[in-house]
Amino acid sequence: MNLNKIGKYILMVSAPVFVLSLLSMFFIESMQEAVGVILLLISYILFSVSLSLIFYNSTPLKRKKAITAISIISGSIFTIGWFFKFMRWPGASVLIITSNFLFSFGCLPLIMKSRYEKRITLVSEKTLVLSIADMISISFILNGLLFKVMHWPAALLLIQAGIVILVITFIFWNISFRKEVKLRLVAEEKLKETLNEVEEKQKEITDSINYAKRIQEAILPSFDFIKTHLPNSFIYYQPKDIVAGDFYWAEKVGNDFFIAAADCTGHGVPGALVSVVCCNALNRTVNEFKLTEPGKILDKTRELVLESFSKNGGDIKDGMDISLMSINGNTVKWAGANNPLWYYQNNELKEIKANKQPIGKTDNPEAFTTHTIELKKGDSIYLFTDGFADQFGGPKGKKFKYKQLEDLLVSSNDLSINEQHLTLKNTLNTWKGNLEQVDDICIIAIRF
Repeated sequence: MNLNKIGKYILMVSAPVFVLSLLSMFFIESMQEAVGVILLLISYILFSVSLSLIFYNSTPLKRKKAITAISIISGSIFTIGWFFKFMRWPGASVLIITSNFLFSFGCLPLIMKSRYEKRITLVSEKTLVLSIADMISISFILNGLLFKVMHWPAALLLIQAGIVILVITFIFWNISFRKEVKLRLVAEEKLKETLNEVEEKQKEITDSINYAKRIQEAILPSFDFIKTHLPNSFIYYQPKDIVAGDFYWAEKVGNDFFIAAADCTGHGVPGALVSVVCCNALNRTVNEFKLTEPGKILDKTRELVLESFSKNGGDIKDGMDISLMSINGNTVKWAGANNPLWYYQNNELKEIKANKQPIGKTDNPEAFTTHTIELKKGDSIYLFTDGFADQFGGPKGKKFKYKQLEDLLVSSNDLSINEQHLTLKNTLNTWKGNLEQVDDICIIAIRF
């Protein structure tokens, strides 16, 4: 039921009658002398009720403003009426009656609705009845006082009825509050039990994930192993969660040293599970199938990953983006799946683009391309995933982006490799500020 529309219709009908009756009765001192007094009283009531209906289902803020406005208007009319009565001017009774009806039928229902909404609890069905009873009792008392002042009959009866209803509602409010307190205590106990269960489950889950982290760390090559073969290098590895979908991989086979930065589908536990499959595929490709060309390694890795994900006949599209290279002296061979290679040479940061396909299921798969570059002393090479560039932050909360990462690597290239590592960390922390880290981060830098 649209009370707002009903209120507007009633207002359209009652407002003209109300205004005309107000003007016609302005010079009538006693209501008993007014012709059609019943019609006039009804117009007062309907006008007041229409105001309450219009705002009854409004937002609490609008209703509060309406209560304030109607209260101020009715109070002002009431004050003016008594001033007229003191000055013995005609129309005093009309003004006092108008203010009383406006408050009783226009304001009190809104106050009752607001009170009811605040008291919606486990015993809300009684709350509505008691709120209505409060409204009726206050209305009886106000109208009884008005009748007494105006020397009309039934004044004392109205006041007594209002007081009796008010006392009864007070008793039932007290009973309701006591019952509510008991129900709240029971609810709080149940909530505490639930929270304890949740905390226990959360601890079990966290312990399991921490154990998974130790397993993932055992799979990753140690920094000491990488530093032994690439002493002038760093790995900036910062998972978003306890475990990560990003990982770095390294292997030494003959004179070739392989190193990669990989980004598996997702992050957290799902990403970590995919990373185990992909890491195992890389190990098999190099150690079992004896492949040494980065492009061929990625081709075979894709084959092994698809084989692992298709054993149960499911259609799993998970996989990874990767930047993989082999180093033999100053000769670097590289291949990439979606992630490019950057290298700094002759005071310029250059890029080799990756094949636009992942290690995983894709439409129209192609063989990965192997690129060969010759580096000299002082040159730097960078493998990375997208976590750093995609981090939100800064004054406008935007992504860091690759262009800004390029500028950062160029400006910090004159620093030592360790200082450059620290610069990247500090820059990201400053950029991120209080925002959450959005993805795993993995950047590998090697200086020749």
